[in-house]
Amino acid sequence: MGEFVNLTSGTVYRNYRRETCRSTETIRAKEPLHIGQDFNVGNMASVINVARGDDWHAVAELKGIMDTPALIETLKQKFEGHAIYIYPDASGGSRKTVNASESDISLLRKAGFKVRAKDSNPPVKDRILAMNTAFAKGRLWINDAACPALAEALEQQAYDKNGEPDKTTGHDHPNDAQGYFCNWTMPVVKPVHTQRELRL
Repeated sequence: MGEFVNLTSGTVYRNYRRETCRSTETIRAKEPLHIGQDFNVGNMASVINVARGDDWHAVAELKGIMDTPALIETLKQKFEGHAIYIYPDASGGSRKTVNASESDISLLRKAGFKVRAKDSNPPVKDRILAMNTAFAKGRLWINDAACPALAEALEQQAYDKNGEPDKTTGHDHPNDAQGYFCNWTMPVVKPVHTQRELRL
């Protein structure tokens, strides 16, 4: 029927449905932009989100950008006049996508972007849970016309034979980018039990 369908078992983002999670929102003048960012040499992946009340809408994406300096230039050109918050792969604090003495994250900060990243990435399962929960609760929406690579990746990424999200198709890049954003803005808070509760 002309739709992307994952025919393998174990879809990673099982709560995403293109029709029921569809957004028609677009970027408004001067509004803050919240960007999930995955670093890959020669294939950077960015997902641009905007807030609508308590919900988030993915309204644009960038792919195939060479390195962090090129990403910075693209963001400044395309989104001039917007405050930009970036939620990156935390390993970008040490990894470099360009031969330089500065990390990817430090380059983003120096460019004037507000970077939201901890010292290390959350567990992969936590990012996946945050995104699936956001879809289930109606807090995350995807403009699939403006984010076709993300929409396809959400539909297509499956688990591999080892029970890990498959990384052989390239679908992991936009999904990872959006996962960093979701885990920061809509984390799933796990219950904490006291010793007394555990004894009862």
